[in-house]
Amino acid sequence: MSPSKEAVLEQLRRVKGPDLEGNIVDLGLVSEVLLKDGRVSFSITVPAERAAQLEELRRAAEKVVREMEGVKSVLAVLTAERAAGANGATPAASRPPSATGPAPGKGLPRQLPQVAGIKHMVAVASGKGGVGKSTTAVNLALGLEAIGLKVGILDADITGPSQPRLLGLKGRAQGVQAGGATRIAPMEAYGLKTMSMGFLVDEATPTIWRGPMLGSALTQMLRDVLWGEIDVLVIDMPPGTGDVQLTAAQQMPLSGAVIVSTPQDLALIDARKGLNMFRKVNVPVLGIVENMSYFECPKCGERSDIFGHGGARAEAEKLGIPFLGGVPLDMEIRATSDEGRPIVASHPDGAHSGIYREIATRVWDQLQAGANAEVKSPELEVSADRSELVVGFPGARPFTLPAEMLRVMSPSAEVQGHSPDQRVTVGRKRNVKIRELRPVGSYAVRIVFDDGHDTGLFTWSYLETLDRDRDKLWAEYLSELAMKGLSRG
Repeated sequence: MSPSKEAVLEQLRRVKGPDLEGNIVDLGLVSEVLLKDGRVSFSITVPAERAAQLEELRRAAEKVVREMEGVKSVLAVLTAERAAGANGATPAASRPPSATGPAPGKGLPRQLPQVAGIKHMVAVASGKGGVGKSTTAVNLALGLEAIGLKVGILDADITGPSQPRLLGLKGRAQGVQAGGATRIAPMEAYGLKTMSMGFLVDEATPTIWRGPMLGSALTQMLRDVLWGEIDVLVIDMPPGTGDVQLTAAQQMPLSGAVIVSTPQDLALIDARKGLNMFRKVNVPVLGIVENMSYFECPKCGERSDIFGHGGARAEAEKLGIPFLGGVPLDMEIRATSDEGRPIVASHPDGAHSGIYREIATRVWDQLQAGANAEVKSPELEVSADRSELVVGFPGARPFTLPAEMLRVMSPSAEVQGHSPDQRVTVGRKRNVKIRELRPVGSYAVRIVFDDGHDTGLFTWSYLETLDRDRDKLWAEYLSELAMKGLSRG
């Protein structure tokens, strides 16, 4: 028999608060308690700047609830009231302690830790819902398996998981002991190791969580699962370009992303947004799949381009990325998906399965060849007097950028504005110094200056642009100063 919410809260009173005073329940830190058939989930609110060091508190809370009679699984997530700002800056919770601090010197941007046993992670994403992304993801995974690879699939859509139904999986994920810690055993179907929020929360139960909670749950579903040896983990992303997508791009060591779109212009506009998001965080885009590419009448064989045709191929050519293939709109694909028998598994010799296998082969070739290899993070060093940033990309000669130039050309909204006519010309920064570096994901650094400015995200490509076009950009800046009657100070 499942415990009651009150019993769970009473058990959680055994867990001390962040400062070892009081307990997490009476301090008002526990919320979003959900119970269903022995599965318990809840959130713990902690200060954003201390979230990294309070991971043990989360584990302790999971442990005491797991000891309760009738509890089959527990998922606790840390959340912070202070979320990332509108400029996309990562909260302090996601920064490694070694990457911050006022002292000048070397500051290697964070290298995302790999997940034991997983060679490649590939995100399958779309800019909007309703384009068949989840169906594409599961058949891509099965296609990769069909060409001889060990494959898993992570359903990253926390609020609307689809993979349990697509794979015909029922039941709940179980905890197992491994290396002295409790891990989650993935479920399996058709040879795919699978993890989804649907294995932890009932399908009809709404998961009403804030953005930071979603990100934390997603990270745990990846890193607390006993995946074993996997060649490719396919990650079925939620539609759009919001918090969870950004968390995945920043916190997961993705080898690449596959964009799914239908042929019509509206879907392609949204797909382009998803593609640009991955590019901005230096995740290689492996290519575009055109889903619902055409319809062929099963009775007369006449072909109809219901949503248009070839739009995704044309978009791929325009953007300079591979076109991975077109999948038709077909009743059999829809029916087998609804029945929990994906077409690559249920009709392996059919024409549609062949299309998915070809797409899978192209994806694997991209991964193997490294045609879209991730841009390597540079080594960053602040000069002894804090007046310069030394940037060294692998295989290239290091270059320096003055603190003044970085400050007045910060990519933040405060400096750049939201449109060209809103651009602000910042003067009197001749003597500004760099106080500290705060790496953001694997694609950018946030620079804190001694005048308090810290909202600009300097991506690796922007640092290269500042070096490459420095003479032109500096001349334009000096011209703006003169025109507005400002000085460097």
